[in-house]
Amino acid sequence: MKKKILVPLLLVLLLMPSCMSTEAYVDGYASRQDLTVEEKLLHYGGVQIDVGIPECYFDGAAVLERMTELVEGAEDYILISTFLGSYSDELDGFYGALAEKAESGVDVYFMMDGISSLDMTESRNHMTPLYFLRESGVHLLEYSPMSFMRVLNPAELFVRDHRKLFIVDGRISGIGGMNLNYISIGSGEKNQRDSFYFFDSSALSKALVTEFVKNWNDSSVEKLSQDDFSFAADDGSGHIKAYLFNQTHGGDVDISGMFSSLINSATKSISILPYLPVLDGNMREALVAAIERGVEVEMIVPMESRGYAEAGVRYLLPKLTETGADVYVSVLGPDQPMLHEKLMVVDGRYSVIGSTNFNYRSMALAHEISMVLDDEELASFFLSHIEDRKAEGVVELDHETAEAWSKDGGSWLSYLMIYFGG
Repeated sequence: MKKKILVPLLLVLLLMPSCMSTEAYVDGYASRQDLTVEEKLLHYGGVQIDVGIPECYFDGAAVLERMTELVEGAEDYILISTFLGSYSDELDGFYGALAEKAESGVDVYFMMDGISSLDMTESRNHMTPLYFLRESGVHLLEYSPMSFMRVLNPAELFVRDHRKLFIVDGRISGIGGMNLNYISIGSGEKNQRDSFYFFDSSALSKALVTEFVKNWNDSSVEKLSQDDFSFAADDGSGHIKAYLFNQTHGGDVDISGMFSSLINSATKSISILPYLPVLDGNMREALVAAIERGVEVEMIVPMESRGYAEAGVRYLLPKLTETGADVYVSVLGPDQPMLHEKLMVVDGRYSVIGSTNFNYRSMALAHEISMVLDDEELASFFLSHIEDRKAEGVVELDHETAEAWSKDGGSWLSYLMIYFGG
């Protein structure tokens, strides 16, 4: 048993030098009463953009259809970034459309994390690496691929590119939580429950292209320039103030600062779809402080389908209920695949969408891209969506029940694995 415990502890020691911080939750700046939420978001690296109402998708098959349609209509360029990208029969049409566009002269740049070839979800039974896309002229880049040389700096293996973004012709752009693999969008009715959002916005497209070019150039010998990409004329329809956060390891953008600005400024309510909400002490302290000042906090925790991760989720449940938050567990079933969504709504006004999980790993060990939308109408829509998720089948936990679930199948070692590994 001591040897089994020693390995994770050694990994922790290796990780410590490379970790970003979650100090923003308790550094005092985010809780200052003399500052507006906007001032706080800008302080932590948010880029302010005006956008319109997005197309909101919560079904993987519908996202795949929409992405394929946008690819088929592309005339100039397509930029894609995903955490897990692989081929399956259901994704054949999408990847075929990408290849056809590249062969016709459309510039296609595709970034995926190097862990794609080690996918640990159900996708591993269906996946084929995407290297074949290069034969059609697609510029395919792996971030931090698994290799012997990477082992020389093992801490860096834990820093992954978790972003998901999609840009076509400098006009339509999208962000969200869905990967380009079997279990996210390529398995029909078995898709995870997740979300993706498309905006018709040249302003957002320009900001995302800037971030994509930066991300690409940081990892590739093939350099891109912002001037390589054109943008559609802005029609002036953007009426929602948004704040874009593109977090890179060692960069100036702090997504924990984004979350802490909202949590520490909340006065009424916080609703979270978190996926693997493994919180460190700073995150818990900010949530507890919000609850103690009268803010109602609720979260829907998904029960994981991977055995080791399920044991980790069971172990963490009492840590969530002891904060005083209302905790619901989304159980798995034949009609309820895993809930993989990332969403937060604060005070019926601010909504957070994007790739970032509400956990330590996303805050401190991952490249992430998320956006805060300041709009009460959109927040109301998302709150209704959260209620729909509750209606799909959840179990509300009190602390006593959470303790029982933790004892029945919970594992500290599994918890440690998802704390750092996600």
